[in-house]
Amino acid sequence: MKTIFTKISVIAIAVFTLTSCNNDDDINTIVIEEPTCSDGIMNGDETGVDCGGSCMPCEMATNPGRRADLYVTNNTDGNITKYSVSGDSIVTYTTTSTAAEGIYYDADADLLVQASRSGLMLDAYAGTSTLGNATINASFSTFTDLNSPRELAVSGDYYVVADNGENKFFVYYKAGNSFALYYTVEIPFPVWGIAFKGNDLYAVVDTTSDLAVFSDFIVNAMDGMMNPSKRVTIEGIVRTHGLTYDGTNDVMIMTDIGAASNATDDGGFHVINDFSTKFDALSDGDVLPVGMQTRIAGASTLMGNPIDVAYDSETGAVYIAEVGNGKILGFTNYGDGGDISPSLEIDLATASSIYFSSDETDGNTGMASMNQMTRLYTTSTADGTITVYDETGAMVNMISSASSSSEGIYYNALNDALLLGSRSEGELQYYSDFSSLTSGASATAAFTADLATSSPREIAVYGNKVVVADNPANMFYVYSYNGSSFTLENTFDPGFPVWGVAFKGDDLLAVVDTTSDLAIFEDFFSNTMDGSITPTKRVTISGITRTHGITYSAADDVLVMTDIGLAAGGAIDGGINVIADFSTVIDATSDGGTISTADQNIIEGLSTLMNNPIDVAYDHKTKTVFVSDIATGAVLGFSNALTTSGNIAPSVNNTLASASSLYLYNN
Repeated sequence: MKTIFTKISVIAIAVFTLTSCNNDDDINTIVIEEPTCSDGIMNGDETGVDCGGSCMPCEMATNPGRRADLYVTNNTDGNITKYSVSGDSIVTYTTTSTAAEGIYYDADADLLVQASRSGLMLDAYAGTSTLGNATINASFSTFTDLNSPRELAVSGDYYVVADNGENKFFVYYKAGNSFALYYTVEIPFPVWGIAFKGNDLYAVVDTTSDLAVFSDFIVNAMDGMMNPSKRVTIEGIVRTHGLTYDGTNDVMIMTDIGAASNATDDGGFHVINDFSTKFDALSDGDVLPVGMQTRIAGASTLMGNPIDVAYDSETGAVYIAEVGNGKILGFTNYGDGGDISPSLEIDLATASSIYFSSDETDGNTGMASMNQMTRLYTTSTADGTITVYDETGAMVNMISSASSSSEGIYYNALNDALLLGSRSEGELQYYSDFSSLTSGASATAAFTADLATSSPREIAVYGNKVVVADNPANMFYVYSYNGSSFTLENTFDPGFPVWGVAFKGDDLLAVVDTTSDLAIFEDFFSNTMDGSITPTKRVTISGITRTHGITYSAADDVLVMTDIGLAAGGAIDGGINVIADFSTVIDATSDGGTISTADQNIIEGLSTLMNNPIDVAYDHKTKTVFVSDIATGAVLGFSNALTTSGNIAPSVNNTLASASSLYLYNN
């Protein structure tokens, strides 16, 4: 609270004069004026007019008189706190809720909407703008549809509630003074914070560091299950909860609550500038490197459990609802990030959701993602040529590499770089400016890394780290890379022959060559010591004779593995095994257990043309599985792979001699 400095001297003189002149006047009370943070005078402990000291920081008060309000909910009493950033006033609206979360203010309609966790409904309060501290009753509400509401996102008259208890989006349409339940959308993960960017709905994936997007959400919304259009990992976050997006500055901000067991000092938030360029470049399942973000975290920040975030594009201020320490926090001049103290600190027990409203920032949700593209990158052990196909299987580019026999491949759209595992050269190769190469061109590697052996198989990429599976050595080689070099970070011996590798979040999935087994290394990069490494879990995939290729879709939660059948001979005995809802299936399977054929969709038989399907890719947009068959010499595609099984002919059949690795870029 503001320190009281009384203007005693002037008042005392005036009183003395009056009492001396007229003893009959009934003036025997000294009135003490107390400075405020809105009196238009630099007084008290202020360092500027109505700012500094115990008032708001002066850098936040760049536009005195501007309407700039924070609306904050809490889970102690369900009341709404309105804090005027430009006027230094705090107003409390007492509601009938005893716990609340999502909050939104429509300035044009003067309508305040709150998600009641105690009432399990949306409550709308009209005409609050002129109220001081007051008890308010809902002007209208939804039915008690909700289970455990969290954040609220609004697009026009559509109000979307993220329900953590049921993993659902409740979509309401506001018509006049009423809400109607439009759709109840089921989603395949626990949800918390949500925000619109244009017509796209962004959602944090609770218990993870992932961010998912549902493209053109309102148009595509429906009752029942809806998978995200893309899901990516935000490196550096332990567990995310809150997010906000501003279209004026193209900034996405996400909170990190850290470990759930620590509500005091391990929280933070990440600022992602130029968000559209970065996010749109990422393929499904990719990682946004922490080096492309600004992280604010540390004991000085007072963040232990920053549950929600708001942003003022006019001042660049970030506001945090800190539930762990019971505070509203504001940060300015956070620059390159780090452990910085807040510029604003207000006590509010169990602060939950926060919403910033001003005439300048309201409605600045920006544009939806643009220029979505699907490309299939392939290699060959016959000549090292890189062949690129579109989502239909049509060839769009063919580039000669500096390798005469290649395997693992990955395309990094953030850097426009292609990574290639060369079997002939025994090295990892980096090709810059790859999209500028025209068909038929010969590419020269910008830089390389020598491998310990000469026979890499698949590669898996996580941000700026590359895992190379080396089959002859039965080793994992872990490299980091930038725009100029590779650095060998670790060498691991998993204790079995390796081939295909893929990431599921920060867990490494690896096939066990010569078997039908799948090995999982949870939190793979927590291993920092060279030498033996033991999988967290190893399971058998029933129906597979011998596996090689593997891929995982973050958006659809689908795992696909190949079955090469008998390595010797030329029989058409290969296949692909598709496991939908993989997270649930693998969690229910103990170490050493078996995933039954009942939990899989299997495509195999003579009509498939699969002899030795060495690698696999999955298009979550079309549900097509692509296979590189090294024995048949073809890139094959199978439509509707989640529902079609058995002996079916491929929908795509492209000749490619000694086809080896595949990578599907799908942004």
